Amino acid sequence: MRSIRSALALALALALVSGPAAFAASHREAPLMALDPAADITDVYAFVSYDAANLARPAAERKVTLIMNVIPGQEPGSGPNYYSFDDNVRYQIIVDNDRDGGGLDDVVYEFRFETEITNPSQFIRPVGAVSELEGAGAAALASIQRYAVSELRGCKKTAAGLKNCERKDLFGGRLLPTVPSNIGPRTTPNYEVLAAKGIFSDPASGVRVFAGQRAESFAIDLGAVFDTVNLRVEDAVAIPGLRPPLPVQTAAEDADDASNPFGVNNFSGFNVNSIAIELPIKRLTRDGQAAGADNGTIGVWARTLRQEKTVRRGEPFPKLGGALLEGKGRWVQVSRMANPLVNELIIRFGRKDLWNATLPEDEALFLDAYRNLAVGDALELVSGVPVPDNPREDIAQLLLQYAGANPGPLSELLRLDLSVAPTPAAQIERLSVLAHDSAGNPTPDFAGFPNGRRPDDDVTDIVVRVAGGANFIANFVGDGVGISEKGVTPEFPFLPTPFDGRNRRHIDPGE
Repeated sequence: MRSIRSALALALALALVSGPAAFAASHREAPLMALDPAADITDVYAFVSYDAANLARPAAERKVTLIMNVIPGQEPGSGPNYYSFDDNVRYQIIVDNDRDGGGLDDVVYEFRFETEITNPSQFIRPVGAVSELEGAGAAALASIQRYAVSELRGCKKTAAGLKNCERKDLFGGRLLPTVPSNIGPRTTPNYEVLAAKGIFSDPASGVRVFAGQRAESFAIDLGAVFDTVNLRVEDAVAIPGLRPPLPVQTAAEDADDASNPFGVNNFSGFNVNSIAIELPIKRLTRDGQAAGADNGTIGVWARTLRQEKTVRRGEPFPKLGGALLEGKGRWVQVSRMANPLVNELIIRFGRKDLWNATLPEDEALFLDAYRNLAVGDALELVSGVPVPDNPREDIAQLLLQYAGANPGPLSELLRLDLSVAPTPAAQIERLSVLAHDSAGNPTPDFAGFPNGRRPDDDVTDIVVRVAGGANFIANFVGDGVGISEKGVTPEFPFLPTPFDGRNRRHIDPGE
């Protein structure tokens, strides 16, 4: 139990024996969030960086990457107003490093955006080629969005928000330009070069950041999953009056991390907006030392905040030069995420927006939803294969508590052991702890989910098997989608180049 391998194996074994755990992405997960895409967190990732530079570092000097994605399902050709962060939203990534279940009093990374209208007379946005993020090479842009990064420690939680924080403005407090959307080969002709200019390093803190558009790396047959778990079946023959067979795969198909055998990736060809920050591990441990057995496991979550009042100025004729939209009052949480798909598959419909507005440390309010998982009932209903019965105390423990002798209070966090060495990009197993070779022999990758989460971890297939139990596991049941067509990105920010608007292509069913 002292090794992370033993702890992860035990946690997964408990889930496999007992039934469904819900992990995946978080897109349009609650009624109010569906109306507020700029504040909608789609995915949260936390992992020890697996680029060549970090692999070469001694364990004590390694770095960790934290990512939050927002604005789901971006159709790349949606001009003339392409996708940007919201100046009226605060974006935060929070780290709990003392197992108290929260983290707001430990370490918070806050991102605040400001948009400058650089060419108000321009008739569309943009016109011409963009080769730089600022200056003459960005003259074709009608506006430039910049952001500030702050590190907050030791904050006190009050009814008015976080107070008395020890605030450190990284990058000398300067505003950093975001990377604009990938519009097309005429407007953004060398997009990868342009995006690389949006990676900023802070020598004083050892921190790197990126903010801008990326391709959606999460892959799932979303339409099939939310059609009451109506997973596609390879080579299935429909028989009237009978349930379809389980969507099984061969061991060789399942072990292939480079192709999707029969499912449809609903996010093919779509983009997201990403905030990525890479930090020295010592900056996140509670004692500022290298990660070990006593200090190495952290809990990560992200949230977005808006001011509690929104002022809109419209008719009668608004004052010239004034803001048409403005926030007032204290900042309140409107969305949160740690383990993905919790809000979709665990929290009941009437409480989803309440859940988004609640702190993870108050997760006991929703404990009944974890103990009585409806997703297992749905799997049994559509497949005819029995799944373990509720209540699910083991799943509540797996999702809401740390492993070991000091589990801490109930709190929904994405937990990561920083002492586990990263797996090189070329060797990443998308099924992480459930990975195997073409003959079905286990080849587990302990650097991935549920030890944090990497962008290409196939959490959907892991969920389906954990939810279904032994028959699902033995037959490699899944949604038939293993990875996005972009594949693994080996360098920071570890998310692929976004699809461009002119040449975007969504791979459709049957292609």
